[in-house]
Amino acid sequence: MNEFVAQKNYIRARIKHERQALTSPFMQRSAIALLGHVSQAQLIEKHDNIAFYLPTGGEISCLPIIEYALSQGKKCYVPKIVSTQKREMLFLPYTGRESVEKGRYGILEPTADAKEAIPPEDLTLVFMPLVAFDNAGNRLGMGGGYYDAAFAQQSQDKRPQLVGLAYNLQKVPQVPTETWDLQMDAVITPNNYHRFVKQ
Repeated sequence: MNEFVAQKNYIRARIKHERQALTSPFMQRSAIALLGHVSQAQLIEKHDNIAFYLPTGGEISCLPIIEYALSQGKKCYVPKIVSTQKREMLFLPYTGRESVEKGRYGILEPTADAKEAIPPEDLTLVFMPLVAFDNAGNRLGMGGGYYDAAFAQQSQDKRPQLVGLAYNLQKVPQVPTETWDLQMDAVITPNNYHRFVKQ
């Protein structure tokens, strides 16, 4: 294992451990704080096709934001992994908790048919889970590369706005990056709305 991979693995292990120590009331307050930032910035109001994620493994919940988006009449989508070998996932409609069920990994997945998937280029705003982020907008994910693969073909001016959601503790001094790693446009934490200026 090279030093680069070891660094990533260390950050992932440390932050996952810290997230697991969080209490349910703290996690719920944090999720509502995210909605406060999103609402204040009127992020939902500016977009029509919005992708979210269904939190797992201690990820901060975006469910309050999804419920708000649905109340505003927005079209909401959540990912479903269809091929681990090809790093392929689809964004399928989310209309409420009745539109998802536990999948093969015990993770909630949308039940909609694959033909209802929205092409990634038709999304205008994507809320992304992450393990760690830094001040440059670099993102460390779980290592599957699904988000990188979904948006890699789009030039930066044509791809959707990519917004990471995280707890404050997930900010690190520097995320080790590869050339294919996506940079985020912003990260929202309970304490801050971090906007990143692209070079």
